[in-house]
Amino acid sequence: MDQQAFAATYAEMNDGELAKVLRDRHDLVPAAKDALDMEIARRHLDPAQLHKLKPHSIDKPRHPTELEKRMKGKRLRPVWILPCIVVSVALAVTLGHFGALRFFWPIGITIIVPVFTVWGHWELKRRPWFWAAIGFIAAAHATVFFFAGWPWGEKWIPARSVEGIMTLDLMSIFALISLLEKVLHEDGPAAAFRAVDKPAAIHPTERP
Repeated sequence: MDQQAFAATYAEMNDGELAKVLRDRHDLVPAAKDALDMEIARRHLDPAQLHKLKPHSIDKPRHPTELEKRMKGKRLRPVWILPCIVVSVALAVTLGHFGALRFFWPIGITIIVPVFTVWGHWELKRRPWFWAAIGFIAAAHATVFFFAGWPWGEKWIPARSVEGIMTLDLMSIFALISLLEKVLHEDGPAAAFRAVDKPAAIHPTERP
């Protein structure tokens, strides 16, 4: 293939596909390398940033996590942001007054994770097993922090680290709720809405 043929091929690719080709650039023939460089320049892409892309659809299919599937289409309303900030500041000030600021994140995570889990699974609000699971989750967090303590002791840690801990925590909890749904023969959010929030369908030949 000449450079024009390579250029035509690369022009039909999306950025993710170009990223995959760029990662294997050292294996390309000179004409292909020149055509690839020209296409990247034509799109005004940064090769360094393009190289960091992870084209899951090319390398391997990407399966969304239970957390991503549950939160799809759900948005936290801005009206709740201010109360969350006020409560967080009040908790920090109170703990600081008693010289126990090191308990801020343990207490915060013990509260936030179950609350966020309830919000993400609100369609299961009438399932007794769901609330039993929430109680177990909250008790497990409180027990772990009481006996094991905070991983960093009394040191203050970056918010990014806490964010990572909470994300992993939530992913495991959402996976647990999904497993319980399967074990209890639930079919997920859609089935919960159908079973709880919608009346039974009436056959066209039947009268209400």
